Amino acid sequence: MSTIWTLRPAVVSDANRLAVLAAQVWTHTYCQQGINQDIADYVLSSLTPAAFLAMLNQPQLRLSVVEQDGFLLAYALMDTASSTGLNTADCSQPAYGVELATLYVQAHAAGQGIGSALLRHAEQLAVSQQARLWLKVNAQNAQAIRFYEKHAYQCLGDWYFELGEGRYLNYLMGQ
Repeated sequence: MSTIWTLRPAVVSDANRLAVLAAQVWTHTYCQQGINQDIADYVLSSLTPAAFLAMLNQPQLRLSVVEQDGFLLAYALMDTASSTGLNTADCSQPAYGVELATLYVQAHAAGQGIGSALLRHAEQLAVSQQARLWLKVNAQNAQAIRFYEKHAYQCLGDWYFELGEGRYLNYLMGQ
């Protein structure tokens, strides 16, 4: 088995694998108490092959994957038409105009530089759009927060992911 992974744009034939990877990482992050009906409904309606196919057809979205030996290990979804609504204090800096909407790495692939490569890829996209990268991270995901802080991201504010009766605190982060 090869130890080399490849970062590449997602293609239509990745949709099934992306859906499974997304469901796996999302549930690991958000389902600390288990699976309730709201969570099951969300996963089965939003993290589907059809949803990923739709993303691939939206020109403002960029979807990149990391693959090794035919297995997807991670993906990043960037939205080039998204804004935090926050103003930068330094007018010489570009606005936060590209969102890293998702950066998911399977737990067993963590620590191999995959997340860092996807983050750099997203940052390069933002620069090419004359924008700055921003993201949301689950406030209870200490490992992800440490990862972004290691890459010089800081908290810009709060945002809540609402699902049924549940509200999940997320931090808005940027450089």
